Amino acid sequence: MSRFVQMLLTFLGLFAILSCATLPSRPGQFQLKSYQEVQLDNGLPVLLIEDKSLPYFSLGLMIKSGEADDPAGQSGVASLVGDLLNKGTTSRSAEQISDSLAQIGADFSVSVGTDYTMISASSLSFHAEGLLRDFAEILTEPTFTQSEVNRSRQRRLANLQRVVDQPSSFAHRAFQQLLYGEEHPYGPPSGGRLEEVRQMRRAQIIRYYLTHYRPNNAHLAVVGNFEKNQVIETLNSLLAGWEARDRAPLEYGEFPVIEGRSLILVNKSDLQQTQILIGHRGIRRDDPDFLALRVANTVLGGAFSSRLMDEIREARGLTYSVSSSTTSGRDFGLFSIRTATRHDRAGETLQVALDVLDKFVKEGVTETEVRDAKALLTGLFPRAIETPERLAENLLVLRYHGISDSYLKNYIRDLNRLRHQDINRAIRKHFDPDNLKIVLLTNRDQVKDQLGAFENIQVRRFEEFR
Repeated sequence: MSRFVQMLLTFLGLFAILSCATLPSRPGQFQLKSYQEVQLDNGLPVLLIEDKSLPYFSLGLMIKSGEADDPAGQSGVASLVGDLLNKGTTSRSAEQISDSLAQIGADFSVSVGTDYTMISASSLSFHAEGLLRDFAEILTEPTFTQSEVNRSRQRRLANLQRVVDQPSSFAHRAFQQLLYGEEHPYGPPSGGRLEEVRQMRRAQIIRYYLTHYRPNNAHLAVVGNFEKNQVIETLNSLLAGWEARDRAPLEYGEFPVIEGRSLILVNKSDLQQTQILIGHRGIRRDDPDFLALRVANTVLGGAFSSRLMDEIREARGLTYSVSSSTTSGRDFGLFSIRTATRHDRAGETLQVALDVLDKFVKEGVTETEVRDAKALLTGLFPRAIETPERLAENLLVLRYHGISDSYLKNYIRDLNRLRHQDINRAIRKHFDPDNLKIVLLTNRDQVKDQLGAFENIQVRRFEEFR
């Protein structure tokens, strides 16, 4: 990366960030757009970010439960609750709710993640009161009618069937299940297992909703052009009947131990390419090395110009794309390397990826690599807070993980303080190239003779991961 590109990325980052932050006198620290925090009468915490620059109004509610909270044998129930939330209430049908939102030009969406669920709605500020009424009704009075449950379940089953024909997505499902195992809450695939979704009942969906959709398990953000006192008064009135309920904390259990380099070959004979995934346990989001590992991963495979791309794509032409990632959550995330290649180059590609990882951990990163990675991350940072809504969502996520807002305020300063020695210490601590789980989604007959370096190869049928 040239010095000019580094300077340009930094300039663009600082320019974009000014919409939601200002530069104080202390270099490397940002003053975030002002916000307030209050608590409703029912205990729901509310984050308020006023922005009078445009006539818009938005709501973002985090439910602090997600797919990891699916009961055993009921994978997919959290996703179905999200799908069904706006499909009818005690007083209006799904069509009536949709028409009401359309009349005020409102958007409504639900995103169910592993750890938490985000419910979002927005409209022009002129329609704030109407949006608040619709939002509160959808949140607190869903009926989950049998007809809507049947329809949503069929859509979900169709989507899960299609995943089988998407090799990259299907390989990731298998990889996640194989690393976390059957007992860990992160083990079931996103959206649920095919047979468990097929057997899902309305009573299970209602039970999940009643357990997790509670004000003591939620955090609301209100953003845009509004009057604070009026909004709080309206919310207290609309949500007065939404009551707290005790909920047992989620038990994560132990992350399965990985000993040596274990290779699992998931056989699917009609594939045109081999999907390769390599990885092991990652870190929790609140790990002190979170930022150092972001820099490390950027060097290894988190950017277009990275060691994996340079060696596997540019130098050898083995693949079009290869990347690495370090995910994190309330519990341990995953470190992974993923790529796809021709069947006849699968063994070579796998070995080169392992060699790159070995060298990365053994020799560490250079000062130049760290400087370039920090320049890239500095330029990308403004996306996290470029709008008040993005800022609000990030503040909610920080609160979910118990992380101070100083992570955002001091991000550039803390990033720049990291030395390449700090990055190498984090690499040696958190990357373990000797103990890996390797998953190949492939045609077994076309690759088996290329894997002589592995003594114990486990072959699994792809149907096991649907």
